[in-house]
Amino acid sequence: MTGFVGRYWKYISNSLWLIAEKLSTSLMTLFVAAAVARYLGPSDFGLLSYAFSLALLFAVAGQLGLDGLVIREIVNRPDDVPRVLGTVFVLKFAGHLLGAAGLVVYALSVSVDSTERILLFWAAAFIPLAALSAFLGLWFHARVQARYNAVASSISTLLVGVGKLGLVWTGAGVVAFAAANVAQVLIAATLSFRFYRRQKGPPLSELRFSPALAKTLLSESWLLFLGSIFAFIYLKIDVIMLRWLAGPSEVGTYAVAAALSEAAYFVPAALVASVFPKLIESAKSDQELFERRLQTVFDILWLAGLGLIATMLLLGGPIIRLFFGAQYEASIPVLLVHVLSAPFYFMRIAFTRWTIIKSGATFFLVTEGLGALTNVALNFLLIPHYGSIGAALATFLSYATASYLTLAIPRRTRPVFLMMSRSVLMPWRAPKEFWNLVRRGAYA
Repeated sequence: MTGFVGRYWKYISNSLWLIAEKLSTSLMTLFVAAAVARYLGPSDFGLLSYAFSLALLFAVAGQLGLDGLVIREIVNRPDDVPRVLGTVFVLKFAGHLLGAAGLVVYALSVSVDSTERILLFWAAAFIPLAALSAFLGLWFHARVQARYNAVASSISTLLVGVGKLGLVWTGAGVVAFAAANVAQVLIAATLSFRFYRRQKGPPLSELRFSPALAKTLLSESWLLFLGSIFAFIYLKIDVIMLRWLAGPSEVGTYAVAAALSEAAYFVPAALVASVFPKLIESAKSDQELFERRLQTVFDILWLAGLGLIATMLLLGGPIIRLFFGAQYEASIPVLLVHVLSAPFYFMRIAFTRWTIIKSGATFFLVTEGLGALTNVALNFLLIPHYGSIGAALATFLSYATASYLTLAIPRRTRPVFLMMSRSVLMPWRAPKEFWNLVRRGAYA
């Protein structure tokens, strides 16, 4: 292959693998979720969603803000991969174990019935297993070989999806579906490890923990870690607050809307993950080229977000009625509000990578903190009066605040705000610029 496609086929192929995997797994997950939601009803489905949202909250303890830094270190230090991987594995897995222990303590301390407590125990078991698969995924992403992690995820989703349909057919209880979620991440981790070995990843016996590297990474990532906590708050705290301010049924209504609204969130994540190594390279050698590439990424992400809004406006209602049933009719207006967040969330993914490349962790932390504060405050204000619709509105406003508006304030992030503003005010830029890119073979 020649020209633009030939030069960038490695990155295009990686993105296509990520998107294909996420598309197949998202469709399968959505189909299975519809069957499970219809079967369990809003209350039990809401409890299941709440338990695993809490798992994501406690799993933040193992993120440590290291993911983007790991990819950067692997790209920049190809001869030191065993030390990088060994150090990060110890840090992240220890953090996830701590998060799992925290969730167990929470489950034992809150006043809930036995079923809900068991759901929380299964959610705690989910945390360290999910960490293993995600850790191996970092190595594949850094080598632009996401297809292997994608295949592992697709197979595990397919197998467990069929299993969940079997649970519906046999009339299983809600706890069985929680156990199935844990089985899914266990299968994904096992398959990812097999692919890791087949692709000649450093043998586990060669991985080594470096206290010096750990100190260096943690000193750089602690702001990103705090930012990750804030990010979760404004991304997922709505489910937890709905559970205590409005009840499990409202959680179920909201979870269905959020599942549809977020069904295509893999697209920007796949695109940015694939171009991230290239952005790192251009930032080191050619600032003008880096800015051009970043602007193109923002353009595409904003247009993709608008496309998702249009799709949900046209098809969201019919999809909910057809697949989830009349008992989730209340999810339709929630979906139409929640999906407005998509363009801001999409661009936020690229901004997060900018903070890593430009050592702007402080800005990541501040903007995430403002978004979290906005979301929590609005949830307290809106949920008691409007239930799940209030939570969706709070999510939209907090996304817009953290991902766009606050970037206009600090001088260093103002150029990024202007890039985003070009995308917001001129959404036709994306197809036009991409066509020019292909035609001229730009970015050479």
